[in-house]
Amino acid sequence: MIGLIGLDHHAADVDLRGRVSFADERLRAALRELAALPALREVVVLSTCNRTEVYFAAEDGIAAGDAVRRYLAGAFVRGAAAVRVDGADAGVQTQAPVALPVALPVELARALYAREDEEAARHLCQVAAGLRSMVLGEAEILGQVKDALTAAEMAQTLGDELRALFTTAIKVGKRVRAETEIGRADVSVAAVAVRTADEALAGLRGKAALLIGAGRTIQLCAHLLAQAGVARLALANRTLSAAETLAREVDGEALPLAGIAGALPQVDLVISATASPQVVLDEATVAGGLVGRTRRLVIFDLAVPPDVAERVRGLPGVTLYTLDALRADDLALVEAAANREATLAEAEQIIAAGLRALAHARTVRLAAPGIAALRTHVDRSQRAELEQALAQLGHLSPEEKAIIERFGRRLVDKMFHHLVSRIRALAEYDEVPPELTMRVLARLFADPDGGDGV
Repeated sequence: MIGLIGLDHHAADVDLRGRVSFADERLRAALRELAALPALREVVVLSTCNRTEVYFAAEDGIAAGDAVRRYLAGAFVRGAAAVRVDGADAGVQTQAPVALPVALPVELARALYAREDEEAARHLCQVAAGLRSMVLGEAEILGQVKDALTAAEMAQTLGDELRALFTTAIKVGKRVRAETEIGRADVSVAAVAVRTADEALAGLRGKAALLIGAGRTIQLCAHLLAQAGVARLALANRTLSAAETLAREVDGEALPLAGIAGALPQVDLVISATASPQVVLDEATVAGGLVGRTRRLVIFDLAVPPDVAERVRGLPGVTLYTLDALRADDLALVEAAANREATLAEAEQIIAAGLRALAHARTVRLAAPGIAALRTHVDRSQRAELEQALAQLGHLSPEEKAIIERFGRRLVDKMFHHLVSRIRALAEYDEVPPELTMRVLARLFADPDGGDGV
C-alpha cells in the first residue's frame, strides 16, 4: 500500500511547520532514518515552507503510519528539523537521529492528516497542481515535488511504487498548468508578497529593497521587484556568489549577510526567505536600521521557521508580514478569481485521468512477476518436451532439429505476446476496478511450482 502522513498551513502555524520541516542535510538524514524503519519499504519526504508530508510504501499501513507519526513527533519535540527549503545554499548542522517518543504531542496530533492508496495519490496530484497551496496554483510547488523525488532517488529510498506516484503527480501538475486557467495567473507566495508590498508602500517604483536569501522565492521576488521599477535592489546571502549571480540577472547589488545592518537604513522593503536554522534578522539589527529614519520599513518573512525575530513586530515604524499573515490576501485572490469553480473542475478531471493511468500501470506492473514466473515454467516445460521429442527423432538432421526448436520458441513467444496484450487491455478497461483485475491475475498466474504468483 501507499500512505501519506503530513501537515500543512491549513492546520499548522509557521512555528509548528518549522519544527517538522526538512531541508539539505536534515532532509537526507530524514530519508535515511525513515528508510531504516522496518515498517517502511519506500519513502519520499516533501517539505516546503507550507507543508511537510512523508509518503511511503509499506506492507502494513497501520504499522508504517505509526512509525512515521513517531518520527515526526521526535522531530517536533527536539526541534530537529528547523530548516527551510528556500535558499538551499545556507548551512545546516547534522545531528543525532531523532528520538521516537511514545506519544504524539497534542499540537502535532491535531495538525497531522493521513491518506492511503488512491486518496494519497489524489492528494499529491492536487499538491503538484497547486490546488492545496496557500496561493492557488502557485508555481513553486511543482519544482518542489520534483526536488523531493530527486532527493529520494539520490538517497536510494525510492522504489517502483513511489517513483510511479511522483512521476504521475508531476505530469498531472504540468497538464493542469498547461490546460487550465490556473497556469495563466500570476500566483505565488512571492507574487502575493510583492503585491502586498506595493499596497503597503503606495507603489514600488523608485523604492529601495533588500532581499535576504537566494532560493526560489527570493529569485522570483527579485524579478518581480525589478519589473515593478524599484530604484535599488540589494541581495544579501550567506554564499556571496549566489547573491552575485542573482544580482546580475536583475541589475542589483550583492551583499554578504554581514552587510545587512548597513543596508537597512537606506531601504523601504525587506523580504527574507533563507534556509538558516537561526534567526537572520534580530531586533537589535532592525532597531539600528531605524535610527534617524522617518519613513516606514516593511518587512516580509517568508521563511519556515522564521528568519525575523518576533520582537521586531513591536518596533515603531515597522510593519512585519509572515507567511500566515499573507493567507488572508490569498483567500481574497482566490475568491475573486474568474471562473474559479470551472477551473477547479477542469483540474480535477485531469487529476482523475492521471489516477486512472497510475492504477492501470500499477496493475500491469504487479502482474509482471506472475507473468515472468509462468513464462519460466512454460519455457522449462517446452525445453523438456523438445528434448524428449528430439530423442525420439534421432534420424533428423541438425538443420531439421533447428527448425523444430525455432517452431517451439516462436509458438511460446506468440502465445505470451497475445497474453500480455490481453492483460494490458484488461488493465486499461475503465469499468473493471484494478483490485478485481489483480485478483483475477493472481489466480491466473499463481506460480505453477507452488509459489504465490502475483
